[in-house]
Amino acid sequence: MKRKIKLIQAAVGVEADGIIGPRTVDALLAALKLEVAPQWPTQAAVRTGKSIFGLPGREDALVSIVPPYPLLYEGKPVRSIRVHRAIAPHVQAALQEVLDHYGQAEIHRLGLDQYGGSYNLRPTSSGGSLSMHAWGIALDFAPATNALRTKAPAATLSHSDCDAWWRIWEAHGAVSLGRQRDFDWMHLQFARL
Repeated sequence: MKRKIKLIQAAVGVEADGIIGPRTVDALLAALKLEVAPQWPTQAAVRTGKSIFGLPGREDALVSIVPPYPLLYEGKPVRSIRVHRAIAPHVQAALQEVLDHYGQAEIHRLGLDQYGGSYNLRPTSSGGSLSMHAWGIALDFAPATNALRTKAPAATLSHSDCDAWWRIWEAHGAVSLGRQRDFDWMHLQFARL
């Protein structure tokens, strides 16, 4: 087996030591033109304040991004959304991929242009701990039809026409509470459960 690994390593231009380490994996991914979804920290790790997201409520960790398609918050146009700088490129890319996949008319029909917020220094709905929104690593969409306690199939984001929506976000490492636990379908976050 070690010999096969050395042959593969030589083929992708990595020192052929027979050990599959990070450089070998990166070289294989590059050679195959593959990308791996980021592995974000868990909610528990985020709540310690020691993850890559740091402490909650840090204004200097937030950036504003302009969405590639019009978003509405309570019926009013949104010019920009504030998220943690570490997830900003992923949010921007995911929204662009949503636009490319669905187009503006379908985005509107599905309510994917209905924005429910991102950064908000607040506790969870149960009040037991801080929400992932407090770090700027969670976003809500289509809140009117995907409320906290709305379950599938009543939650519109649980329908099959939104499968691509979730695949796009998940490719960037985001987690859907709806898909994982069948509640709060509006919510996606860049922290594992």
